[in-house]
Amino acid sequence: MALDALGRSMESGDYESALGRLVDLIELDPGNRSYPALRSALCLSLGRADEARALLDAELAAYPDNVEAMYALAELERFSGNADAHRAAIEAIVAKRPGDANALTSLGDIHYEGKNYRKAEESYNAALAAEPGNVEALKGLARVRFRRDDAKGALALLDEAVAAAPDDALAYLDRSRALYELGRYAECEADMDKAIELAPGSSWNYVERGRLYMDTGRLELAEADFTESIRLNPDYFLPYVYRASIRENAGDDAAALADYRAAAGMYPEYWYSFESMGVLAYRLGDWKTAFESFDGAAGYTKAHPEYYVAAALSLYRGGDARAAKEYAGRKLPLIDRSKHQLQWLALRLVYDQGEMTAEAELAIGAEKSLDAKAGALFYLGSYWIAKGRQELGLKYLRLSYDAERVGTIERRMAEADLARLAAGD
Repeated sequence: MALDALGRSMESGDYESALGRLVDLIELDPGNRSYPALRSALCLSLGRADEARALLDAELAAYPDNVEAMYALAELERFSGNADAHRAAIEAIVAKRPGDANALTSLGDIHYEGKNYRKAEESYNAALAAEPGNVEALKGLARVRFRRDDAKGALALLDEAVAAAPDDALAYLDRSRALYELGRYAECEADMDKAIELAPGSSWNYVERGRLYMDTGRLELAEADFTESIRLNPDYFLPYVYRASIRENAGDDAAALADYRAAAGMYPEYWYSFESMGVLAYRLGDWKTAFESFDGAAGYTKAHPEYYVAAALSLYRGGDARAAKEYAGRKLPLIDRSKHQLQWLALRLVYDQGEMTAEAELAIGAEKSLDAKAGALFYLGSYWIAKGRQELGLKYLRLSYDAERVGTIERRMAEADLARLAAGD
């Protein structure tokens, strides 16, 4: 009865009550060596990590062969973010029980996360040798095969995992990735559907299926899946990015901008969100947001000096010539001119704000990269528009657009400017 009451408390999430019941059970049966591990787990669930550690240290000092306590210590280290200590705890279990398939699989997971795929493979194979058909080891080994571009090998392992555990949502999701790589999209979708059926509360499952819908042109279904993913986990940035791109392509600019802004706020290191928000704001003529977005993107990557140029031009286009000049002056020294000559010249134009563009035109003509050339032509066109010389600006914008460098931020912005000029704005 006491154990049943303990189980009910744990199932309901009432860990404080469960801990009290467990203490009572320990008094009745102090020799039960499974209780210390459970007690530490309950303390950890209540946020009392120091108490959990003290319990386990005491237990392992008295009973060093208590594997349940060793597992609990490993989980405590993982939860606390102590990667080296977590690995050491798992290795200690393997040393004590070399045939423990679960510990070997956990060790494989640690190696996999550390990108040591050779050792991960060794650990997963050892787990399968100890326990043939171990589902977690099969899934881990499949991930290694997938990393090595062996989708067929991964699929064979995942077929085995699904057969052994037909209610394992992750096995279906992993298998769907292998099926996708092999071009078997109908089977891939069926596995994604099954994963969602088995784990409808997993936000990531909807992201995966939404991406498949996007790739196969079913954008309404994709948007619905990304929206469901956001409902389940509103603090994860990626479904916002995907949904924003769908909404932007559908012409729902305000909703797209809101999604990009949300994604950038959650995970600014993913600077693509800033880039997309900047391009969209540029198209809308929201120069302040465009500047902030391109400058935000530049803050997270030094490999794209075009963001400096786009930010400076956004200030200039917004009518603040002084701020544009000051910004360009601060950023010019940050561009490696030997690698990014055209971007440096474009930014210097904004700094100089003069009428002479011969040096830039000569450099553009000599440039071999079509992407760089088309980008610089756009900057030149946008610069002349900012100076009120629309005819000259239109000339360069058309040259940039006609280069057909599809997907570049400059072409997307050139398209917006051309539409704006055609409308007489």
